[in-house]
Amino acid sequence: MNTPSTKGKLSLIVAAFASVALVACTSATAPDPTSKADSVETPHWPTLQSPIIYAEEDKAFVADLVARMSTEQKVGQLMQAEIQTITPAEARQYHIGSILNGGGSVPNRQAAATARDWAVFAQSFYDATATSENGEVAIPVLWGTDAVHGHGNLIGATIFPHNIGLGAANNVELMTRIGEVTAREVRASGIEWIFAPTVAVARNDRWGRTYESYSEHPNRVASLGAALVTGMQGKPGTPSFLDESHTLASVKHYLGDGGTTGGDDQGDTAVSEADLIRLHAPGYFSTLDAGALTVMASFSSWNGDKMHGNRYLLNDILRDKLDFNGFVVGDWNGHGQLPGCTNDSCFQTVNAGLDLVMVPYDWKAMYANTLAQVLAGNITESRLNEAVSRILLVKKQLGLFNGKGPLERELGGNNTVVGSEAHRDVARQAVRESLVLLKNNNRTLPIAANANVLVAGDGANDLAKQSGGWTVTWQGTGTQQADYVGATSILQGFEQAMSAAGGNVTYSAQGEYATKPDVAVVVFGEDPYAEGQGDINTLEFSPGKHETLTLLKQLQADGIPVVSVFLSGRPLWVTPYINASDAFVAAWLPGSEAQGIADVLVGDSSSDPVYDFTGTLAFSWPKTPLQDTLNVGDDNYDPLFAYGYGLTYAKGKTVAQLDEDVSGVAGEGVQDIALYAGRPLQPFNVFLNNSQRDQIFSGAFAQLPDGTVTVETTDKDIQEDALLVTFKQDWMSGLFIAGGQLDLSPFYPNGALEFDIRIDDMEKGRLDVILDCNINCRNMIAMRDWAVEKQGKGWQQVSIPMHCMLENAEHGKQVQRAFTLRTGGDGRFALANVHFRREASVPAEQQIQCPANIATQPDTLNEYWAVDWWMPRHNEKVAQAQQGTAKLVMIGDSITHGWEGDGKSVWERYFGDIDTLNLGFGGDRTENVLWRLRHGELGNVKPDLVMLMIGTNNTGHRFDDPTRIRDGVAAILDELALQVPDAQVVIQAIFPRSAQPDDELRVNNNQANVLLKALAKERQVEFIDFGKAFLTKDGVLTNEVMPDLLHPKEDGYDIWAKQIEPIIQQYVK
Repeated sequence: MNTPSTKGKLSLIVAAFASVALVACTSATAPDPTSKADSVETPHWPTLQSPIIYAEEDKAFVADLVARMSTEQKVGQLMQAEIQTITPAEARQYHIGSILNGGGSVPNRQAAATARDWAVFAQSFYDATATSENGEVAIPVLWGTDAVHGHGNLIGATIFPHNIGLGAANNVELMTRIGEVTAREVRASGIEWIFAPTVAVARNDRWGRTYESYSEHPNRVASLGAALVTGMQGKPGTPSFLDESHTLASVKHYLGDGGTTGGDDQGDTAVSEADLIRLHAPGYFSTLDAGALTVMASFSSWNGDKMHGNRYLLNDILRDKLDFNGFVVGDWNGHGQLPGCTNDSCFQTVNAGLDLVMVPYDWKAMYANTLAQVLAGNITESRLNEAVSRILLVKKQLGLFNGKGPLERELGGNNTVVGSEAHRDVARQAVRESLVLLKNNNRTLPIAANANVLVAGDGANDLAKQSGGWTVTWQGTGTQQADYVGATSILQGFEQAMSAAGGNVTYSAQGEYATKPDVAVVVFGEDPYAEGQGDINTLEFSPGKHETLTLLKQLQADGIPVVSVFLSGRPLWVTPYINASDAFVAAWLPGSEAQGIADVLVGDSSSDPVYDFTGTLAFSWPKTPLQDTLNVGDDNYDPLFAYGYGLTYAKGKTVAQLDEDVSGVAGEGVQDIALYAGRPLQPFNVFLNNSQRDQIFSGAFAQLPDGTVTVETTDKDIQEDALLVTFKQDWMSGLFIAGGQLDLSPFYPNGALEFDIRIDDMEKGRLDVILDCNINCRNMIAMRDWAVEKQGKGWQQVSIPMHCMLENAEHGKQVQRAFTLRTGGDGRFALANVHFRREASVPAEQQIQCPANIATQPDTLNEYWAVDWWMPRHNEKVAQAQQGTAKLVMIGDSITHGWEGDGKSVWERYFGDIDTLNLGFGGDRTENVLWRLRHGELGNVKPDLVMLMIGTNNTGHRFDDPTRIRDGVAAILDELALQVPDAQVVIQAIFPRSAQPDDELRVNNNQANVLLKALAKERQVEFIDFGKAFLTKDGVLTNEVMPDLLHPKEDGYDIWAKQIEPIIQQYVK
């Protein structure tokens, strides 16, 4: 590798914007460089000089490559594909320029993959693309990853505080070390490129990416962003620049992503050009000066123009004014949002100045379309060559053409580098320095190391909550403690700190204790999220849900000093919580080394500090929930705690009682409940299941061991905000969302269950929506007909009235499994945005309509597995009934149907001489029997005896309430009385099912049998119940009698025959 030389320093104007590491302001009245005074002046972009000068031999090398490349090879270099959608062979075949792994995406879908496993995977792509056949140009692929606070996708990696915490620390030297550590761990996994730093200046704290911003202040962002670039890449002009222990950085998201109206992720930044320069550009001035060689375009718009298509900013400013000479990469399908573009076709973005197109899934189509557009002249050859040359020059600086693959490089595959003690020490220091002390009345902190401490709150022992999004998975959800290898929880940090000096820690998430503690530390805050899934409507913390506040007040009422440790990705309105605390610490999202919190909060045995607080607010703290745009230097700036605020042990003060009576506070009424909004929202998890097992969905992909159900993330509105579900070859499978008990009674009857769904394939599949209201309570809406009709028609909003899902409010009080999509057969659909709404978001006429009682509504058996045979069998039985000779009619489901299968020899032995019409149909429920009877299955028959057994599928398929089964059987009796009035009708009790007497399906059938017995007496027909004959003396049903605990085998049919033989002999003449 030829080390690029370094040009002269930037002009004074750049230094004023970005090059100085600023000390945090200490008050709102301090002079502030974000003053609006310059916003009325003519926009002025500084003219910069890149610190990178490419060596002439490097430029000649790249020029030679480009001259020898075919158009197909050049187009391939513009494509960046996600690792789950491409193989090494395909990367070679299509000459792919780059690959990436999205959040939660790991090699070979192995979540526990080590650094060496990653490097081996990387080596496979290198080997495929770095060698050539037939004299073709060979260009190694470049791999990029979102290591935004450490290598978060790699199990066991060092996880640093998110940027909002690092902004509070405001330590440039520390930031450089963090960049170095992150680069080393990423290099150990074989990856060369990190999509960081984010230099967004978040100006509205409702934005879901606020925690990815260092500060609301552009100067703090500029200094810290530049330091991280230096740490990751090394210093331009030195031998270590982009060597094998450093990575390529990517400055993002260009430009203005932190300034969108309303904090809308991917929204519009409606500001003047002067304000764009003043507020949002300084981070680019500083990081380009630090030698950043890639810039990522933003999803957002500037005054209505999407950045992926903004030639003025991508080319005229970035290239001509700022002298950027690396390449511009897109964000996840961001090009698809341009007018006239789709995810797989967008020559406009290339012409605007984007060089490498991030097209995770549709890269093959994008490749083909882009190639056609080049050949058609939509993209000129000069523009194509320009983009390719930029990419190849950066690859050359990175050493990709040096002949060494990922496993052959200095750190490649070295597991000991990842999460090393030295690395974790850096992260622990970052945690200590990120903490901001908002309140410390009565010198509650530090805690004496020999004290008796109660640690409480849902965040105290939750590694996901303390780490936030972009950790293990994209959203940081769907994980388990074991996924955070080597990490230390906040609770564990306190236990370690206290035990060393003879102190004691009692842990209770609910704050329970036997012996009154000296002090209580309560850890709480936001649950994990990332990007747009974290956008919120109010800055009030946990609106309408105040369990933690109640705990704080109770502890204070008990005379226990309370220390609150608040975990969040942004400042939030928590005034009542601060008032209910003696000390309050903003801990942000500290990551894996939470011992750093106890380092500062726990003193020595005399309560003297071991470490003092040094962190200051990089974001102003709101006085009301409505202060989402609260930034130092703004007009009418009125925070609760100003930018730069932060108490210390050395310089503390008493914080008086704060005013809680402010506008914008949510009432105590019932709030909508979101189960899945881009991610499962706490405490919910997504599970995939079939008839054999349930499996939690974690990361971006999960599959049952037998392959019957696959769930993976996909895109609806933004990156990976939906789930793609594929099911096959199982009679009962699907997906459900659960996570603790829910009270849905307030949603009855006027609320709605709502979700978005896209039906890709349902021709041979089944789809039911189920709510398991509580024990022995389930309601189902059959959606197959609707799904088949909507197949291939894109995303649909489904709204189901809650009176369809609940019989009454009481049934909604203890819901265990609130949402299930049950499937069967073969099919595929995508799901997003699952909510319970207080009020439906669509008019009643657009909602799914539900019948009063499905069991009494005649219908065919519209199941995927019955399509081929059910109607032909019906037609066969109609023809048989027309003969009118049968003396005995047997009506039922698969169990009765089985007299023609496993029970055939038994039937022949006992009743072979009786002219019988078997109307048993596998899978039938009461409504199906009713339909068949009304469509000719009794024909001209005048039977002596009709024996009816139906209802077990009403229970098994949709867990009908026993009263519904009774009503369905009553409707069948009405039909029999009408068509065969002279026949003796005998109702057979529904057979026992499931092994144990207390199984919910057996219990439901038993309850139905009680009602059927009463119905028989009322209708003056006979009722027989011999279910006990199938059971052991303990009421157990064995596989010897019914192998699947539902259908008899031959021995079971023999038991049945003996029980009904006297009845048949009595009535059949």
